[in-house]
Amino acid sequence: MVLRIAIPLLILGKGTNLLVKDDGFRGWVVCLTQGLKKIEQKGDVVEAEAGLPLQRLVQFTVQKGLTGLEPFFGIPGTVGGGLAMNAGAWGGELKDFLLSMTLMKDNGEVVERSRQRLKFSYRTLDLPPFWIILKGRFQLEKGKKEEILEKVRSYSEMRKRTQPLDYPSAGSIFKNPKEGPAGKWIEEAGLKGCRMGQAMISDRHANFIINLGKATAEEIINLMEMVERKIYEEKGIFLEREVRVVGD
Repeated sequence: MVLRIAIPLLILGKGTNLLVKDDGFRGWVVCLTQGLKKIEQKGDVVEAEAGLPLQRLVQFTVQKGLTGLEPFFGIPGTVGGGLAMNAGAWGGELKDFLLSMTLMKDNGEVVERSRQRLKFSYRTLDLPPFWIILKGRFQLEKGKKEEILEKVRSYSEMRKRTQPLDYPSAGSIFKNPKEGPAGKWIEEAGLKGCRMGQAMISDRHANFIINLGKATAEEIINLMEMVERKIYEEKGIFLEREVRVVGD
């Protein structure tokens, strides 16, 4: 008889959209940023491995005079993480530029899937459990380097003006519901600046919870739950979390 023991498995990029509970995560953690950082250009197509920082991908395309990914400058995650959650910014999504993706199945087989065969939706990629994203191939267009750089500067300035970049956070806490931006409803409910311990709803952007110094995961989760209850009670809107919570 073969005894199989199920050990929890967490596939991790940079963890920028992840909240780990205070007791930690008991299981295997596979961190893709320890490798898988190659990037290469083939004409208008750029191939990037999953552990590469998304910001580095944008910088590479700018250097090569390729346009399309400028809105993603400043997103702190990895290529793999960006694809796994179908990262978006300023009206665009990463899937919009994807040609294909290389994946490892749970049995170790490596396969390539075209964009058409992948099930993307808003901030989501539907993959079987324990499949690992290895790399993505992106179709871009040639552009003028000066114009591309100006777009990057513009998006960077907008991000600085509208997001609380001076404090640690996990990015946008909630997905935008069909009724409109989550931050709008949170602000209208008067929750900007609301605190639980060292966790606070940003007074710059209401869809961010910032760490004022020594916030615990419990404080952040309690604040998230309070926002969810308040918005549902006052607006009848269910807020779905964008931040992923893991751990014991």
